[in-house]
Amino acid sequence: MGIFTRGDGLKIKSRTNTTASVTVSPTNPNYATLGPISHTLTVDQLVQQLGTNQADGLTNNEAARRLETCGPNLLDEDDGVSAVEVLVKQLANALTLVLIAALALSFGVKDWIEGGVIAAVIVLNTTVGFFQEYRAEKTMDSLRQLSSPTALVIRNGESKAIPARDVVPGDLVMIKTGDVISADACIVTKTEETLDNENIDMPIGDRFNLCYASTVVTKGRGTGIVVSTGMKTQIGRIAEAISGKGTGKSKETDSRPFQKRALSKIVRWLGLSSGTLLQIKLNNLAYLLFGCAIILIIIVFAVARFNVDENVVLYGIACAIAIIPESLIAVLTLTMAVGTRRMAKENVIVRKLDALENLGGVTDVCSDKTGTLTLGKMSVRKFWLAADMYNAVEYVADTAHDAFDPTGGTVRRERDGSVITPETRYEGLSQAVRVAALCNVAAIHKNLKGEWKSTGDPTEVALQVFATKLGLGRPTLTADSSEQNELLGRPALGEVIVEKKDEAQFLEKRKSSKSKRYVLKAEFPFSSELKRMTMIYWDNEEKHNICLIKGAIERILDISDTYVVSPEKDPSTTAPMTEMIKNTFLAKAEELASQGLRIIGMAKHTFLPGDVENITREDAEKGFTFLALAAIFDPPRPETPGAVRAFKEAGIVVHMLTGDHLTTARAIAESVDIISPSAPKSAVMTAAEFDKLSDEEIDALPELPLVIARCAPETKVRMIHAGKRRAKHLSMSGDGVNDSPALKLAPVGIAMGMAGSDVAKDASDLVLTDDNFDSIRVAVQEGRRLFLNIQRFILHLLTTNIAEVVLLIVGLCFIATDGTTSVFPLSPLAILWVNMLTSSPPAFGLGLERAPADLMRRPPHSTKDGVFTWPVIVDCLSYGIVMGATSLVTFIIVVYGAGDGKASLLRECNHEHVDGCSTVFRARSTVFAALIFQILLYALELKSWRAFYKDLWANQVLIWSVVGGMISVVLRASATSIVHQFTYQG
Repeated sequence: MGIFTRGDGLKIKSRTNTTASVTVSPTNPNYATLGPISHTLTVDQLVQQLGTNQADGLTNNEAARRLETCGPNLLDEDDGVSAVEVLVKQLANALTLVLIAALALSFGVKDWIEGGVIAAVIVLNTTVGFFQEYRAEKTMDSLRQLSSPTALVIRNGESKAIPARDVVPGDLVMIKTGDVISADACIVTKTEETLDNENIDMPIGDRFNLCYASTVVTKGRGTGIVVSTGMKTQIGRIAEAISGKGTGKSKETDSRPFQKRALSKIVRWLGLSSGTLLQIKLNNLAYLLFGCAIILIIIVFAVARFNVDENVVLYGIACAIAIIPESLIAVLTLTMAVGTRRMAKENVIVRKLDALENLGGVTDVCSDKTGTLTLGKMSVRKFWLAADMYNAVEYVADTAHDAFDPTGGTVRRERDGSVITPETRYEGLSQAVRVAALCNVAAIHKNLKGEWKSTGDPTEVALQVFATKLGLGRPTLTADSSEQNELLGRPALGEVIVEKKDEAQFLEKRKSSKSKRYVLKAEFPFSSELKRMTMIYWDNEEKHNICLIKGAIERILDISDTYVVSPEKDPSTTAPMTEMIKNTFLAKAEELASQGLRIIGMAKHTFLPGDVENITREDAEKGFTFLALAAIFDPPRPETPGAVRAFKEAGIVVHMLTGDHLTTARAIAESVDIISPSAPKSAVMTAAEFDKLSDEEIDALPELPLVIARCAPETKVRMIHAGKRRAKHLSMSGDGVNDSPALKLAPVGIAMGMAGSDVAKDASDLVLTDDNFDSIRVAVQEGRRLFLNIQRFILHLLTTNIAEVVLLIVGLCFIATDGTTSVFPLSPLAILWVNMLTSSPPAFGLGLERAPADLMRRPPHSTKDGVFTWPVIVDCLSYGIVMGATSLVTFIIVVYGAGDGKASLLRECNHEHVDGCSTVFRARSTVFAALIFQILLYALELKSWRAFYKDLWANQVLIWSVVGGMISVVLRASATSIVHQFTYQG
């Protein structure tokens, strides 16, 4: 019994700190040999050889050990981020190309000092930019992995979602529609032929009991035991075979003409067709500035009447360098990388960088209700047995603190308050509750720590908890394959060692029931189009098939022909469903829905014994007897009303698109302030009403509906198109496979990380790891902050460049005494210093600036204008001209006021220190200091100020870059040799 000892001598293959400890001993520890033969083994043999448990899965310790032994579940591929590719991008940057051209010209005129400094700047800029972008790409890669396909596994008897890379052989995985299968697995239970692997060329057609990694579940659900991971999977073997033959890339040939292919490659290499919209715009700007640099050089040469000597070339280099913001792309990349990390900390994973640019312009947020606006922790509050107004019976269910605990709370008859127990329930109630339990794929159970856990959809979990309270939980009615192994008295992992008596009684109780009344024969999963789900069982007691259905009440009533006249007194007597009775049931549903409760209708019908294997859904779903309504409460998240109000203050309209009943949707929308009680009729619609409208009729509505009930995936797509026609910028959230088109089409697609399918995540731009509506508000706020900060540092960098260009172009008027050459008011090296070492750090500091207090009280920015709005352009020109003009004034004051005027402007002052150049050097020092101080103070002016002393230290990157820049001016001014030899071209 040493396995129960706690301390440093922990045994890896044991469960510890639980109510039951199980020792796992695989009969075949060499898991790699099982993959090729797994299809020939029975499930029991596979369980024994893998040392797992068909009900509880692996222990956490054992899974960790196997992950270390077998390695992560990944294919051996090239890294997603290529260092060479990032380096080429840095060198192919138009801003770097200008410096390379300046380097060539400097060496061409034998100005070795300037050429050496420019070469150093190129190396420094490329190195810093490379590491910044490489780290940013790695960050994005790691964040994408957080939203990459996940696997729902059972470990220690508890279901948990883990990254697909952490799946190990022996894991018990649960799969459903929309999942990307993470590893090769042996199917234990399934409801459909679920796999679509037509695109995988492998000779495995006879292995119907296996499912394979990278295939997509198109329909149904099931569980499986993992037999192979990583390169040992079938897809891994294919990848290995391909990589052994060549590069592994497609050999498809491009049939376009050579000129188009070459142009396409050049455009892509220059960054004009790849990256986000903002990055492409900035790359276009960079090449525009590259053209402007050439024009400035031509202007300089023209002023010199094309008598080009080394002085003219150097002046041309200075003008070309002045217009280029060398650090712009690096600052942008680093700012966006920091933004993505911040959003990850707030439970928002950015899958596509475009989303960062689009978030700030969102005008409408379209959100699902369940689990996003609400907590997703559902419980049955009321249960109504359907009958006429005299014989209908309503029950009220109390919920324990733990919504999954069926032992807490009571079920009472509302009429007299009497408590209903498993012993006192009658058949009329039982037949309705059996529908809730059996037409249901959720499960609740105690894990090995004695905690109640659940798997499945929250709505079905709530119904399962309610049924279990009345002693009619699914395990008591039908046997799953995982339970059958235990009923045989032979645990899959060998002996189970039980420490507590109450746990032993629990296991013994499970073994005592060797046969169950109902046997599952067929299942038609929930359809978002039909809004219902059907399951067919064989009844061993009554000896007939029984078809059970649940779903939206109107959809269930449409296929119901009868109802139970008196559920309490005579549950077997039915009467035809009349229009009056149907309206009575709908009125009751409206009454319950008005309380904010989700309404589920339930019905059943029986048919004679026969083959149901090939029965169609159309044949199964007709002729039902309507039984009951379940009213389920899903409380809104506490933070949702505040988030909705914050959106309204920000000029953003919130829409709720839900599958719930219209009245339920209205009640919840009112409770979270999406609509007011006096909202017009057009603000709340059903999907059927919305879909009936033509595009012209939708465009004629005063506003798009704020609430759409019984929403189908196609309705979301129409909503996006309607928003685009109104020039709205919508975000759309979703979790199912059918939501993928809407997520892909929306300007900002948001998938749910917890409840979302892998297909939905793959189609989205953002993934919410907590499925919380407030996280959307955080994402929008962060998107706005990033957009504002990008505008700030672009404004700062380009203003600096304009100031330098004004200074140098107007400075052409300072003609030397020889009458042919202009004297630099600022040297090329000084300009490089300003651009790289003075302007860049404050620009990055501006990229890290916190959001201003009123940011979410401003309207969304225009997505058409982007960052280059007219106010930004006007500010850039006006501030740049003023800064350049004031710098020119300082040069004039020193040369013409304190100096000898034009006599001080010697031709030799451009490239060497001679007698008579002191005045020019002093003037350049003054210009240099004046320009730097203006640049640094301008950075502080662009910062958000609320409380001076508090905000002064809030952005320490900015404040220290400003302080450091100011100190550097003083240090350089005192270092005469540096001033003469480097900074001022002396």
